[in-house]
Amino acid sequence: MKKSLLLLLLSLPLGLRAQVQGNFKRSASENVQSQELNPYRGNINYQRSSGLEGGSTLSANLVGENVVEFHINALGNQKADSYTAIFNVVQLGKTADEANTALKNRLDPLLSDMKAMGIPAEDIYIDMVNFLPKFEYDVSKKLFSKKTFTEIPIGFELQKNIHVRFVNPAVLDQIVAAAAKYEIYDIVTVDYFVKDPRGVYTKLRAASLDYLKEIKNAYKGVLALDSAYTITGENAYVTYPGERYKSYQAFSSQSLDASQRSDAKVERADKPVSQFYDAIPANDYDIVLNPEILEPCVQFSYQLTVRYTLKERVKATQVRREKEFLWVTPSGDIKTLKVD
Repeated sequence: MKKSLLLLLLSLPLGLRAQVQGNFKRSASENVQSQELNPYRGNINYQRSSGLEGGSTLSANLVGENVVEFHINALGNQKADSYTAIFNVVQLGKTADEANTALKNRLDPLLSDMKAMGIPAEDIYIDMVNFLPKFEYDVSKKLFSKKTFTEIPIGFELQKNIHVRFVNPAVLDQIVAAAAKYEIYDIVTVDYFVKDPRGVYTKLRAASLDYLKEIKNAYKGVLALDSAYTITGENAYVTYPGERYKSYQAFSSQSLDASQRSDAKVERADKPVSQFYDAIPANDYDIVLNPEILEPCVQFSYQLTVRYTLKERVKATQVRREKEFLWVTPSGDIKTLKVD
């Protein structure tokens, strides 16, 4: 049976390039799409959107004959000041007291371990989620009827969430390891917090206004922007790391001829799905504060739009003068003579 091996890296130069850019392939597009996986080809071609959400790159738009618009886009990458991780824990018991006691025996030593890590008690919060009875079906057959399925209580389910706040992101590994010792494996989410988001927007606004001054100076000899009627508008939004994690698959797979596929059953192995932090790219931003990103961060976007309405141009008009001849009669009267 003849088989051909189809690899994603088709040549040595392409292979060397792939090692630099990674297995995840980006392409410029206005919409985020992921194409359907082709098992005979390999990687999902994930199309990544541009950095701005509904924004545009720097441009001078001639809205009207005497109107000019500038759009300035700024991005601020901000490291989080603190983090909050949420763990979910479920405990079953035949009685309510048994479930509550068993869960307490798991949480108390975990809280002690986190205290030993330097996490204060005020940075830990236990959130009660639900406390429900569990049921199963009891089958009974009566004399003059078919089987009857009856729900009967068999125990209780107690569920809580553990909220842990920390400053050093490296502590999360220690918390996860400690939670695993007590069979707590479900980490629901990790939230990022910035203490002064207003201060970040203030920096972005100041940087955008400084950039606007540079633009006005560059156009001094072309447009009289200082004497123009000016209106401004701004837009701002923030993106957290949890919104920017993407998934993809990277693998090479064998290709079967059409004749071989028709009479053979092909069982393909499950391909691993990888995830990574896909930060907003700086492609469409004129200003980027803290451009080098090493760890996932909170990304603040700011857009300033300025519209200048210039003074209307005075149009030259042509004045036509008609020649007039005056005739003074012998009696002293003045008469106008029209001459074509």
